Amino acid sequence: MAIKLYSWPRSSGTRVAWAIEELGVAYEYVGLDPKKDEHRSPKYFAVNPHGKVPALVDGDQSFFESGAILLHLGTKYGVDKNLWPPGGGQPRADAISWTVWAMTELGPNMMQYLYHGLDTPVSYAPADRSGAAAEYSLSLLNRNLDALEARLQDREYLMGAFSLVDVAAAGWLLFGAMLGFMLDRHPRAAAWCQRCGARAARKRAR
Repeated sequence: MAIKLYSWPRSSGTRVAWAIEELGVAYEYVGLDPKKDEHRSPKYFAVNPHGKVPALVDGDQSFFESGAILLHLGTKYGVDKNLWPPGGGQPRADAISWTVWAMTELGPNMMQYLYHGLDTPVSYAPADRSGAAAEYSLSLLNRNLDALEARLQDREYLMGAFSLVDVAAAGWLLFGAMLGFMLDRHPRAAAWCQRCGARAARKRAR
């Protein structure tokens, strides 16, 4: 049975589609229409009880949250494709840690800064923004980017060679760049993000 990915454009599902395209695994893209509340249907709640995208069905297993999905794809399919390290050593521990970091630290801090600190299509209305929240989120985001910059000091990708870990982290920053967030203070991260964004699999992802 082919993998089913439930998503819609410009969502967290895009990084999952990117990962699957990198893996070269057959899958069915099930596009949901949020304007029709297709993500709130009883049928979809059976796949993702939170009524969000993405969700992924792989055989008799279903997953929600893009980070969990990437960990599943990496461990099940990525080792043979040299896109995820085998178990039993520090590289696997690093892959899990940096992937979870991307989902719990890098992405959320960037989004909070976009909401409160910039004028973008996803930002809050000016009257609803908090200067304190913008300042705090930016300080945390810069700490995240400093760590990313240090990680890339002696390697082109987070694990040395390109892997699904890069999809997890770069997916956030490429989305931010689309909305106007720049990596001016972090040149290695900016160059890495550009390398990731130029990959053919990302351009195929929906």
